Amino acid sequence: MSRKGQIAKAIGFPRHQSFAWSASFRSASELASHLKRLGKAYEAIQLSQGRLAGRISCTNFNSITILEISSNQCLLLNGDRGPDFMSFCLESSGVADDHKTHAVAVPKYSINGFKANLKESHFQLTANSTTYFVITSANRINSILKQCDAEQLREQFLLCNSAQIGPSQHHKLKILLQQSINNTASNLSNPQQTGNSIISHFLDSLASTKDTNYHPLALTQRQLLVKNFIQLGFDRGNENLRLDDISKQLFCSRRTLIQGTKDTFDMGPMELFKTIRLEQANWMLRNKEARAEASLQSVSDIAKHFNFYSRGHFARAYQNLFHENPRQTLQENAT
Repeated sequence: MSRKGQIAKAIGFPRHQSFAWSASFRSASELASHLKRLGKAYEAIQLSQGRLAGRISCTNFNSITILEISSNQCLLLNGDRGPDFMSFCLESSGVADDHKTHAVAVPKYSINGFKANLKESHFQLTANSTTYFVITSANRINSILKQCDAEQLREQFLLCNSAQIGPSQHHKLKILLQQSINNTASNLSNPQQTGNSIISHFLDSLASTKDTNYHPLALTQRQLLVKNFIQLGFDRGNENLRLDDISKQLFCSRRTLIQGTKDTFDMGPMELFKTIRLEQANWMLRNKEARAEASLQSVSDIAKHFNFYSRGHFARAYQNLFHENPRQTLQENAT
């Protein structure tokens, strides 16, 4: 039996409830709140300047979940994968200049994010792009590979996080994901078949393409430092932290932290920390429940909560990043 036939025979997902939903988002933190509906605790930051307009669509086919994320701004998502997690993603719009996983640029015509032993998620999405993510069970994928005697592919999943495949293979997988999430009604009528087909195409595109070029990923201390810095920024964004304080918390030198954020984001750590605090303020201004929980009401209250003690400085920084006035954001989300 051919390798493709072995994969098709080995795939058999248990039946679970299928569902589909779609929602717009106007801030990176709003996207993160949608992802939490799926049990994925990610923090998100808007890196480019301008009003954000995005959409996330999600469809579940038994043990396979497809996400489609479109955004007109450059976004960074940071978090942990969680247990029994296996995923892969591909950019579908041909706009991937700023796409990165763990600060590494995404190759053209590539499948990304499938490294089996990664605990962290850290990826950047290009402005005006659309990206598909497929999430499934790592144990299930390992079981399929064992049945297919695909030891070489299992090893690649442990060593690599990206694979550059042929344009035709990339196009076929992109079209399959587009059709799966867009033709929801017909696909949900037979979700097991749809889920099996997606996994089969994914594994076959990596196992049977002679031109596949794998890209190993071994996380460096600097990459982990940047991820931990971003998480610290969200955890302690309402504290008046200096660069020395942050360096001590992360057990690193000022120079190492500065070099890490400049190499990754082309900005220093305190500028990135300010961007995180602006993102948190944006979420607070947009979310009535969050304001009530924090006992904050006015723009001034929210600015001070995130250590912007000059109203003028806060308003200018907010306007520069989001291209709207904070008072306008609050008024539009007052009820």
